[in-house]
Amino acid sequence: MDSNLENKIYIMLKSAIINRELTPGMKLSEETLAHALSVSRTPIRSALRRLSYDMYVKILPRRGAFVNEPTPQEVEDVFEMRLLLEDYAVTKACRNHAKFKPVFEKIEDLIQKEKKAYELKSIGGVLENVYDIHIEIAKLSKNEILIKQLRELISLTNIYLTFYSESLYDPISPKEHLDILEAIKVSDEETARKRMKEHINGIISRLNFEKIERSSANIESVLSKYK
Repeated sequence: MDSNLENKIYIMLKSAIINRELTPGMKLSEETLAHALSVSRTPIRSALRRLSYDMYVKILPRRGAFVNEPTPQEVEDVFEMRLLLEDYAVTKACRNHAKFKPVFEKIEDLIQKEKKAYELKSIGGVLENVYDIHIEIAKLSKNEILIKQLRELISLTNIYLTFYSESLYDPISPKEHLDILEAIKVSDEETARKRMKEHINGIISRLNFEKIERSSANIESVLSKYK
């Protein structure tokens, strides 16, 4: 099988999901996708498995593949764990801040890129930079287990933002990231923890489970834009 073709299909489908053109609950028929992309079902099946592993897609026995539709309880549980771990991450970051001053410039650069992504209304760009900002802060903890766990949790919450956030273009996030960084720079644990908690709770408050936008477009017309 052509791995490049599989990867191209994977990126195409993932982009369509992130851009909210393939929406939660939508069935992703192998046959329909193969016809739309003029390929066999083999690379389609492999791409769907990868998307399932990344939790963008759910594959149900004898029913097929669907764009994932996480429940409010699942989302709440993941954000609860993220709150706990990021609280610890900024606490450790404050205690280690003097050793990692060069990292501050990197985080500041990522925040500027995040602002630019908001200006361009790039969902993928916003989420990519948000992920990198939080992971760079976590790296200041020097706790590899913590970093690994946060990589998984932030990846999951980015998916939830893709599906359920109505305020993804609200530019408040870059300022909140900068405020957290400023508290870490002066080793102010209490303020850093407070700002991180407010930041994550703010993300949760902007999620909307009641108004999922269901796409009325057919898969062929959606994917034609990504060929």
